[in-house]
Formats: sequence, structure tokens, C-alpha cells
Amino acid sequence: MGVPALVELAGERGRAVLRDTDDADEVIEACTGTLRPHALTVRGSGSRLSTRLTHVPLQDLSVNLLRYGAEVTVSSGDGVLDDYLLTLPVAGAGRFRYGGEDAVATPGQGVIIGPHREFEFAFDEAYDQVVVRLDRARVESVAAALTGEVGPVHFDLALAPGVASVDGLMESAVSLVDSTASAHRPQLIWQFEQLIIETLLLAQPNSRTLAPEMGATSPRVRQAMDFMVDRLGEPLTVTAIAEACGTSVRSLQAAFRRELGTSPVQWLRAQRLERAHALLTTGAPGLSVTDVAYRCGFFHLGEFGAAFRARYGTTPSALLASRR
Repeated sequence: MGVPALVELAGERGRAVLRDTDDADEVIEACTGTLRPHALTVRGSGSRLSTRLTHVPLQDLSVNLLRYGAEVTVSSGDGVLDDYLLTLPVAGAGRFRYGGEDAVATPGQGVIIGPHREFEFAFDEAYDQVVVRLDRARVESVAAALTGEVGPVHFDLALAPGVASVDGLMESAVSLVDSTASAHRPQLIWQFEQLIIETLLLAQPNSRTLAPEMGATSPRVRQAMDFMVDRLGEPLTVTAIAEACGTSVRSLQAAFRRELGTSPVQWLRAQRLERAHALLTTGAPGLSVTDVAYRCGFFHLGEFGAAFRARYGTTPSALLASRR
């Protein structure tokens, strides 16, 4: 496992968007559509692009192989940014500036940038990379579920050593693309995405970094979380959750407040909304808002619609229609 294995698998499962393309406008258009809006400058007299781009779409994430084949500078362009970009270098070196931070990216030392600040990347001719695009709303939703706080997430630029574990998770997610397993259980890819985002939030220093007592959840709280996630579509009471975990309601509520800064019921509601958002995003044939609501434990459609709009700024029906 690791970045080389991920590159090989993405090359097999992905779609070649660019093949040794030397037209800068074509490169900008393709990379903007696949990743984010930007400006591109080719450095060096007589230097020419030879850009390769391979794209593997998942659900709220995508894995992309990108090599410009020339010394280039990539910088902020026009357009709204709605993603986080996790960059894992394969060869060469790149200097990244994001806001007031600078970092050098080389094989074994990646970076992550958000949608909130100006950016500039300077790559040498040999620079080759895996770029994982993560949907901003999904990242912030997972962060809210973990911490009980809403709003932007600001990551440190240079990746911490513990983030290396996402390589294997991404490899597993990519291996499910167009597979029999994902055809029968489309939620598998969503679940791997969830693990990838949670790993980033827990391993990479960020503005929502959990306090030590929050990050290391106790066995009792973890048991309650697992119990709820396994039963998102069932009507659950905090009494039933506490009984399943062999504790009292008061003790369970106190533990959640102490370790996660939220209550069991609020945490469960956030997980249900997260699952509903992921299902609606697939736009699967025959899927209805009512089906999604019931599958995610919402049995009052008005309540579901109001909670969903408050979290994501759109209605379930509008999101579903936009994905078809």
C-alpha cells in the first residue's frame, strides 16, 4: 500500500482527461473543471507543457493524478472555491503557499489546502502528484458531527505523519469504483470517504482539532457511537442507547458533553443528516426524498427538510434534483 499503489490503481480505474497536452488554455479548463479555478504560468524560456490528468470520481471525493511536465506556477484564479485539496507528491518538488503558510512538498511530505485563502504553487519539471479533492460541505459536516461546532475548517498546510494512513483508505475506496460490491452496496464508498475525512480531522492539526480528552473517546462513548451508527434508520431514544451500553442516561450524556462537546441525541442527528446528504448526492435511480428520510431515521418529512436546509443551505429535493 502507499502512494505508488494508489497511483497504479487510479491509473487503471480513472479516466484520462489530458494526455501530454501542451495547450495552456486546455490545461487550465480541464484542471478547473476537475479540481478548482486557478491561473497557470509556464516558467522558463521555451518551456512547454506536457500535461497528464487522470480523474477518478467517488462521491464527495475524487482522486486525481496530475503532472504538468514543465516548471509551472499555479495560483488563485476567479471563481468560488468549494473544496479542500490533499496533495501527495509522487516525484519532484513543489513549493506551496497558502495564506501566510509555506511548505515544500516532496515524496513522503504532502500538503492540504482549503478554500479560504489565496494560494500559489511552484512546481519543478519533474513534479508529479496525487490530488485528492474533498467537498467542502462534506468536510465541514463531518467536523460538525465530531466536535458539535459548525463553520469553516482550517488545516495546517504541511501534512502530519499520521495522515499517511489515508493512502490505504483511498486505495480501498478507488478499488470499489465500478465494482460489484459498490453496485450492490453504494454506501461502501460513502463509508470509506467518511473514514478518510475523519482521519484527516483527527490526524492533521486544524482549527477544530479536538482537545486530548475529546479526541481519545472512552470505550463507553465509542460503544454508544457505534451502536447509533449501526441503527441510523431506527427510532432510538437516549434511554435505549444508554441501556445498550450498560450505563445511565445521565452518565452517558455527561460523557458525550465532556468528550465530544455535544449530546448523544445531537450527535445522532448530525450522523443521520450526514448519511442523508450522502445518499441524496448519489442521485441513484428511483431514490426519493421520502426513502432517504426513512432510511436515515427521520419519520417526519417537515422536520427532516428543515433540519437538512439548516445544515446544508438547500432542501433535500433540490439536492437530489441537481444530481440527476
